[in-house]
Amino acid sequence: MALDISVSDPEKHGTSAVNAFIDFKIHTSTTNPGFASHDFFVRRRYRDFVWLRGQLCVTCPAGIVPPLPAVDSLVKDDRFSKAFIQRRQAGLELFLRRVAASKMLTNSPELRTFLEAKVWELQTVKNASSSSWFSSIFDGTDTSFKRIQLSFRQKVPDESEVERLRVFAREYEAVVSTAASKHHAFVRTLSDIAADLGQLGPALDMLSQSETELSLPFTHMASSLDRLKELHVHRVQAEHVSGLSALLAFNAGMASALKEVLSNRDASLIQYQRAAGSVESRAIERQRFLEAQEAAGPAVKRGGMLGTFDHLMHDPNRASKIDAKVAEAERELAAAKERWEAISGSIHTEAAAFHRNTNADFSRGLREHALSQIEFQEAQQLEWKELLEVFRRIETVPCGTSSSS
Repeated sequence: MALDISVSDPEKHGTSAVNAFIDFKIHTSTTNPGFASHDFFVRRRYRDFVWLRGQLCVTCPAGIVPPLPAVDSLVKDDRFSKAFIQRRQAGLELFLRRVAASKMLTNSPELRTFLEAKVWELQTVKNASSSSWFSSIFDGTDTSFKRIQLSFRQKVPDESEVERLRVFAREYEAVVSTAASKHHAFVRTLSDIAADLGQLGPALDMLSQSETELSLPFTHMASSLDRLKELHVHRVQAEHVSGLSALLAFNAGMASALKEVLSNRDASLIQYQRAAGSVESRAIERQRFLEAQEAAGPAVKRGGMLGTFDHLMHDPNRASKIDAKVAEAERELAAAKERWEAISGSIHTEAAAFHRNTNADFSRGLREHALSQIEFQEAQQLEWKELLEVFRRIETVPCGTSSSS
């Protein structure tokens, strides 16, 4: 069932620097009968996306939840600037499109609420949202997983395929993060070149005023350098919106999300083991109680102070209380077993989808990157070729010849 989501039409609300915010139009087109309509839209702000991702991480611990666009960037500009808004809009749309590509995540009630609910309805749901069993013991980070390991001192057994996936996720995150860092350095160089061109152009314009015979060439060159500066600025912005820089950053986040799912698997197994241990301890408690009752024989009622003491020391409802504890422990075990099997059973499917989507992303992204670089280089060459024609028309005086001869 098709689910196509786009993010567009950013609008600013408020005037103060503290309370102002940007929201976006989220347009959905779908054939999924689970939605109330086939074509609809809502408006959402960044914090709504943060809520959605948090809910997906909690309710779909087996799903690889895509990352949101990072708040920081190599391009330091105002969060209400056009460039910043373009980067955020592109990142939010990429997040939703990847969510829509996941069968597991698209079945989430929270996603439907995010896409369909009115603003006040969404806020009501957000207010009612509370941390689940999973978020209380695990927040999806390596730090929290280490905390769990230290708490229970248990080694989580791994099947060989999961162990290979764990190694891949760790190594892939390191490699793609390194690539992102190196490409960021390249983009930073483009940004520095743009800044230098912005200073060189005016300097040459000033020089044209002192060399009257070369005034026209210097003026042309100053104008060309200004256009070259704009080309570099545009290239830098494009890299952060949909270029290789944005693609590498997104896939670094996807690698981290894959590691989160593996950690979720470990945490759910630990929870399962704890629940099994709790059932065992409750069963032992009940067995000992029954054995003690059998050994004590029929209860003898005593009067006076001794009878009062017996009543205080022996709870007549203790048996039913123990049975209730056993039943509760068994329910928790059943729920923990279901969670563990759901995560463990789907992790390989999620990993396969991760590889397919990653390959598709890079196949498309690298082609687009090559084409954009060709276009960028051709635009620069055009500027220099036009400038060269100006330089060729400069009249020169041969060396050793007087200008009056």
